[in-house]
Amino acid sequence: MPTAVTTSEKELRARLDLANRLGALAAGARDLAELFRALHEETARVMDATVFLFALYDETSATVQVVRQMDRGVEFPGGTFPLGKGFTSEVIRTGEPRLVRRWSAEGPAVHLIYGTEAGELVTPQSGVVVPILSGDRVLGVLSAQSYRPEAYEDADLLSLGAIAVQAGTVIERVRATEQMALEHERHALQLEAVLATMSDALLIVDPRGAIVRLNRAARELLCLDNASLVVGQPLEQQRLEQWPATAREIAAALLPLIAALRSGTSIAEEEVELRSGQRRVLSLAASVLRSARGTPQGGVIVLRDITGQRDLERLREDIFNMAWHDVKTPLAVVRGHAELLHRRLSSGERDRTDLEADAASIVTHVDRLAELLTTLFDVSCLEAGLLSILRWRTDLAALAREVTESIRSTARHEIKVLADQDVVGEWDERRLRQALMNLLSNAVKYSPEGSTVTVSVAAGARSATVRVRDEGIGLDGTELTQLFRRGYRAEPARNVAGGGLGLYFSNGIVAAHGGRMWAESLGHGQGSTFCFTLPLREERSAYRPAVAHA
Repeated sequence: MPTAVTTSEKELRARLDLANRLGALAAGARDLAELFRALHEETARVMDATVFLFALYDETSATVQVVRQMDRGVEFPGGTFPLGKGFTSEVIRTGEPRLVRRWSAEGPAVHLIYGTEAGELVTPQSGVVVPILSGDRVLGVLSAQSYRPEAYEDADLLSLGAIAVQAGTVIERVRATEQMALEHERHALQLEAVLATMSDALLIVDPRGAIVRLNRAARELLCLDNASLVVGQPLEQQRLEQWPATAREIAAALLPLIAALRSGTSIAEEEVELRSGQRRVLSLAASVLRSARGTPQGGVIVLRDITGQRDLERLREDIFNMAWHDVKTPLAVVRGHAELLHRRLSSGERDRTDLEADAASIVTHVDRLAELLTTLFDVSCLEAGLLSILRWRTDLAALAREVTESIRSTARHEIKVLADQDVVGEWDERRLRQALMNLLSNAVKYSPEGSTVTVSVAAGARSATVRVRDEGIGLDGTELTQLFRRGYRAEPARNVAGGGLGLYFSNGIVAAHGGRMWAESLGHGQGSTFCFTLPLREERSAYRPAVAHA
């Protein structure tokens, strides 16, 4: 015969079944406040929960943190208190549940119910307090209380204990989740710090090809604000049309890389040259991110601005080409005169005049080669920002007369010097000599024989000005704006030998002194005036020549 089930047993089983439902209900709790509400809901189903308290115990500080509390249907925030002599503290100390049938007879007087009372203190008359355990460790307590005496029985103690078991499991999960969230946040902050310090632009895309993270360098490169880029959205054509021209050009280069990442293919390196606005050269690389199973999960794209590197390579090519162009002629002349000198000596010819002429020509063109190589070296230093400027007291007027006198004997021009008596400043005499020689040589080279070249030097209150005027080929407005670019040759000057480095280098010398160089002309055939100013007092210049874009 089956054993009859008593009414009390049915009630207990029903209560335990209700308590077990808490596992499913509390499993979705995202934090302790949500867990409190789930615990209260289940407790209220099986017993009087007029007053309900959920608290956690911090073993290190020996304090109790009340997560939340309910009093007659009103939810209140929690607080903290140290372990004392009350029932809650007793349960935490012993790890044993406590049933209180008559509060006034069994326990200490209640002075304050965790700050929930706004007016006259009304004390509970009975209660159930059970520990929330994890092994032998007390995590906290659940407490249900009533304003009626004798509101609870032993069955209620078992029911609340069953709920507490479920609560312990959820608390451990919530704490683990919170700890994981803190770890993720810490890693995210570390990643943000790393990304922020990167000079290279970096983009992270998800499996759909949407940008999910980018660093400051990438945002600046794309010239995007927060409104222009929707993080987490694919790069659709409609959205790209709203981007700035440079960003659209970069995005067009990114699309093939994103497609490769989505297919699971990494890209070692590609280059793209941007032509909207200022010319820039970017190096792009893409690396696939994979899950533990090897499935592509998007990837990382790195963009590096290599404009300077490519410009330096172009500079080396330009210098090599200019050197080869300019070296061929003096080399041919040196070789020709050396062979002629060798034949004359071999044949026994002893005409002193012819021999001296050949030797002198060799010396002249070797000097020209040495001058050319020095110029090429100096231009390289200028481009690298390493041009040395050694200042000492220099009379610019005296220097102009000296340079003019050195060229007067070989020039078939009338050269005049108009200079103040003394124009003295702290300058690099050797470098200014190079600049003046370049300007005078150009004036003579591009002016007809017999014309006049005038050099004037004048001092103002704060600066000195040098002007070299010729009566030569002249320049138009477009040419005046481009004269000081590396390797530039004005159209009328292209039939005259030269590498286009003299003005570029002279401008760099003046700029390194904190000065400025410019040219003036009324047009072709009307001569030109090349001018520069220098500060009379030393002004440290942060000049570093920008690489000109041909």
